[in-house]
Amino acid sequence: MSNYKFLILIISLLTLTCFSIKAHAITENQYLVINKLINEENIDKAFSDLKLIQKDEVKLSARSQILIGKIYLALEQPAKAFTFFEKATFTSVLNYDLAYAGMSMAAIKLGNLSDAKNYAEKALKENPDLVDAKLALGLVFADYGQMKKAEIHFKKAILASRNSLVSVRAYASSKFRQGRNKEARNIITNALIEQKSDAATTDLLGKIFWIEGNIKEAVRLRSDASEMFRKSGNIQRAEQILSWLNAAAMPKVNEIRKSELIKKEKIEKKKVKKKTKPSQPKLTLPKRVSLKPETRPEEIFVDKDKPTYTGSGVILNDGKWIITNKHVIEGSKYIVVRNGFGKVREVEAVEVPTNENIDLALLKLKKPFPSTYSLSIGDIKRPKAGEQIYVMGYPMSSILGRYNPSISEGIVSKTSGFGEMAGQFQITAKMNKGNSGGPIFNDKGQVVGISVGKLNKNEVLKTDGFIPEDVNVGISGQVVTNFLNMPVKAKLNESKRYDASEIYEYMRPTVVFIVSQ
Repeated sequence: MSNYKFLILIISLLTLTCFSIKAHAITENQYLVINKLINEENIDKAFSDLKLIQKDEVKLSARSQILIGKIYLALEQPAKAFTFFEKATFTSVLNYDLAYAGMSMAAIKLGNLSDAKNYAEKALKENPDLVDAKLALGLVFADYGQMKKAEIHFKKAILASRNSLVSVRAYASSKFRQGRNKEARNIITNALIEQKSDAATTDLLGKIFWIEGNIKEAVRLRSDASEMFRKSGNIQRAEQILSWLNAAAMPKVNEIRKSELIKKEKIEKKKVKKKTKPSQPKLTLPKRVSLKPETRPEEIFVDKDKPTYTGSGVILNDGKWIITNKHVIEGSKYIVVRNGFGKVREVEAVEVPTNENIDLALLKLKKPFPSTYSLSIGDIKRPKAGEQIYVMGYPMSSILGRYNPSISEGIVSKTSGFGEMAGQFQITAKMNKGNSGGPIFNDKGQVVGISVGKLNKNEVLKTDGFIPEDVNVGISGQVVTNFLNMPVKAKLNESKRYDASEIYEYMRPTVVFIVSQ
């Protein structure tokens, strides 16, 4: 789904409340048909059918509000979804169970597990047989790490839904998130013995195979899923998978093919002449190609009449992509980057998370950097409290300079953000304006997060009467990898640790200065 089409869909959803012709409310059968389309992730068809039915309502009925909430959930906008589910509780006393179940699902996506549990229990009090509420409780307990309780509710949901793929997929997905890939795969394959797979289930099975290292089967399944989504009208999901295939899967497939070819050539050579090669030492950090001392950095040319914004980023995936903060480039039509070796590249396209609360952006370059300048997606890790970290970027470029990145060191002081915000973590390293979007490395050279902000000392002084030490915030590496959806093997050797000077010298060409207008 193009950005334009996606915007039109959102605007249309917001205008559904304006339909007012007749006094008929959506029937239960109509609700079930559209709900089935949403469960199959056929969002375009679900929305068009719902919009047609809305013409017969004087005002938005509870069932319609619930369906709109489910569509927003499918579009990864849980805050808006929650609003419509909540409105449904004030519109009719007949659909409390469905509304509470929806509120529970939205609260899970928002990270409010306690509220999610309460809403699911309210839904089950209204309707003890409600599948959505049983699934919600399963997801809540799974996120709490209470897997025995989670499995009880998942199995109840599967039984109540007569082994529906929606319930099976939710159960398998929870196993997948815990890294229990074999169990997740078995749950799906056992269910598919008796029924035909849908697009979402096929896609999940493909993701499982990818993590397990079965690259060819993963590519086949996710390609099939993309085509199934396209045929059902869910163009957005189809294109998301195609982007993954082009960005992550095909390079890996080509790598496998190349490896197989090399292996075959070695076997053929051994047949001709046997030769024992001396054992090679284990590599740690790959060598970089250094600039000659006389080489000057390439200049970045901008329109002097337009406002200019700067930030930082890091090169990924064979030099083709840059990860940074969304707020660094938001609203910009022209973006250009320069790495620590002075090489300039223009940005061709920008991809941002569907979740508007995640401050990340992926920049696709018109011309890739050399692959030796990039980090692997597999070298992005979640931060650990107390571990040594290094922040790199281009802070206050107008004062400190814009040709070479800076580095500051500290530790991970807490694995949550300000106000216990999930998906972020606190660090003690110095950070200033311009660091936004830059990488946060651990002492193994792995990216554990992306710089995003710092504590406002003046505000703390006003409220608490003291000036705090440096306390800054990064976006967790786990959030970054979930957004990228490009799992590949790590390049770095985790057994070796590096000091600040080694991290700087190695990562210098990987960290970029970003200019946007």
